[in-house]
Amino acid sequence: MRIGIAAIGRVSEDTGGKNYIIHFLREIERAKTKHEFVLFLSEGEAGRLGISTSERVTVVTVPNSKNTPLHKVIGEQWKLPAYIRQERIDLMYYPGNFVSLLSRVPSVVNIRSAAHFYGAEYGISGIRRLVRAWLMPASARKADAIITPSNDIKRDVVRFTRASATKIEVIPHGVDLSLFDGDRNRGTVESTEVLDRCGLTSGAYLLFVSALWRYKNQDKLIHAHAEVVRQGFPELKLVLAGKGTGTDPKYIREITELPKSVGTESLVVMTGGLDQRTLASLYANAAAFVFPSSYESFGNPIFEAWASSVPVATANVHSFPEIVADAALLFDPLDRQGMVEAILKLLNDKELAAELKRRGSSRAKDFSWELAVSRTLRLLERVYEKHSEHP
Repeated sequence: MRIGIAAIGRVSEDTGGKNYIIHFLREIERAKTKHEFVLFLSEGEAGRLGISTSERVTVVTVPNSKNTPLHKVIGEQWKLPAYIRQERIDLMYYPGNFVSLLSRVPSVVNIRSAAHFYGAEYGISGIRRLVRAWLMPASARKADAIITPSNDIKRDVVRFTRASATKIEVIPHGVDLSLFDGDRNRGTVESTEVLDRCGLTSGAYLLFVSALWRYKNQDKLIHAHAEVVRQGFPELKLVLAGKGTGTDPKYIREITELPKSVGTESLVVMTGGLDQRTLASLYANAAAFVFPSSYESFGNPIFEAWASSVPVATANVHSFPEIVADAALLFDPLDRQGMVEAILKLLNDKELAAELKRRGSSRAKDFSWELAVSRTLRLLERVYEKHSEHP
């Protein structure tokens, strides 16, 4: 079978999308499969992702398909179908929420976020939100099967697209246990250099990793951190690692200026986007990982923190209770005092922190990229076989 994989747009600037594609391709190269794969990317993305044509994967560029959100939609919806025909694709896999509606090739779509259905405050507004709100239900109807990374977003997809639950298979993402190995990464020369560059001391900072979008509540975390500082941790720093695509300049200014107004200007470090190896060093040396986002369909950073043997406190909404089970402290992301209390528990109760590290490390081992990709390939094969039997 010749399988096409669509990754149109600025994938290299989308942390979750980029990591998914990189790990998916890595496992494909390792897998014992006779299938051929064609990866469709926008111009310049292959180099930025470090991806090139190999014996198993052919990289095809769809030109002029990423400069703006409109270019991406045109590239995905009108240009890509011609390339699919040209490459004689048997089945298409769309890991980025939407399918090419004009393509007649059987397809599977991975819907990894439905946040835009909850309101403009969830990172997508204006025309982009309207387009997504139209494209996702149409994609769900068009696709032969749907993948979601959690049961929570499966319920979202059923609710907002009216897709049948029987059409949806939950396949969680994985975590790179070898990269995010806290015991190995802690104390290395590379780790020390990262800490020195950021002005940090091992075990003396809270860590947040994700895009700087308003619904992820970095502003509330800055306030909570300031309160923790006042309650006996005067040298505790807060590291906000990441930026993401489509960030709101107004919100970036707000959270950049906020530490000064709450008296923690010298204690808050904003790193911007970082590569995975640098993040691995930051995870390994953090006192705790705090994730107050109001919406996540899976929450990859939680697993990266667990793999790094770091205790986690996270929000109690959407997929979080399902994902974390008993391996993290939960709090209402809109309740600043609840967040403060959770952080203080991780810092003050060493036995609790150690137990959460143990539980998290154990839970992370159940979520491998090898399993995620093998389950996805089996689903793609079933869809293709069904079409072959009933063309």
